[in-house]
Amino acid sequence: MAGFAHIARPWLLLTRSPMRVPTTVSPYLGLGYSRGISVTTARRSARVETHKTFKRKAEGARRDWNKIVTSEVMNSLLLPYTIVPPPVWRFPRSPIKFARMVWLIAKNRAVSLGSRLSVYLMSMRTNGVGWPKFKSGKKSCIPAAKALHAQMSEAVAAGDRETLRRICSPELFQTLAGAIDARPPGTRTEWELVRYDNKLRYPRIADFRIAYQPLGTSKQMRVLKQAVVSISSVQRLTRYDKSGALIPGSERERYMMEHLVLQAPVKDVTYETGPWQIWGTLPEMSFETMCTDIAIFSEALANQGRNRA
Repeated sequence: MAGFAHIARPWLLLTRSPMRVPTTVSPYLGLGYSRGISVTTARRSARVETHKTFKRKAEGARRDWNKIVTSEVMNSLLLPYTIVPPPVWRFPRSPIKFARMVWLIAKNRAVSLGSRLSVYLMSMRTNGVGWPKFKSGKKSCIPAAKALHAQMSEAVAAGDRETLRRICSPELFQTLAGAIDARPPGTRTEWELVRYDNKLRYPRIADFRIAYQPLGTSKQMRVLKQAVVSISSVQRLTRYDKSGALIPGSERERYMMEHLVLQAPVKDVTYETGPWQIWGTLPEMSFETMCTDIAIFSEALANQGRNRA
């Protein structure tokens, strides 16, 4: 199941055999494979490599193709430095590592706040004088996450592709639809939310950030809003055979701790936010994972700067 970190509901997929996930492509700007990868990201990357053979075609056509492919992949990238910090009691016991982790989280929050303020200022410039056009809508994240969480779970269980297409990112939809197709024919699945658990602490926003993101190979930028909402719940899954009879031993009740990633585009001029979509889920991060992600992303930025020079 580790390979399904990007897939939002791995235990609902019920495929005939485990899906092997390639480790050659990261779904989000080189922040490390430790937080998951989807099958369709690797497939799209393979298509990009395949179309490199068309370099002998007209230069303008090749640029247009690259923009289309790159923009499609960009739709499903996780924003850099997205974190899901663990509870304080799971911080490293070493005083040095403990202090280092507190510093990394505080720095991360400060950078996130700075990015949010920059978007506010940019929306004020387009508005002239007065309040900024942009509204973060942070209070709506938890209700939206709970609603989408239930809709996606029910849709995966029922095989409702249209609902999944509407509420999931294109990449996640492709993966979930493929997994639904791989189920044994004739079987039926029912999902039920028994209750939300640990209500004093969850659901809560684990990470919230707004950032400018490049659009493909062009110099244009887009604004993307992203929230990670932690949901603790007890869920029940039941399977039925072709005749509609309950499959013995198939009824399972599980405690689930999920960190659901939501993304919404922000319009360039009006700064109106589009509907939330589900990117997937992320695991809780350890101190080692956080340090590794920061190192990988810093190296990627350095390489990008050298390539532009």
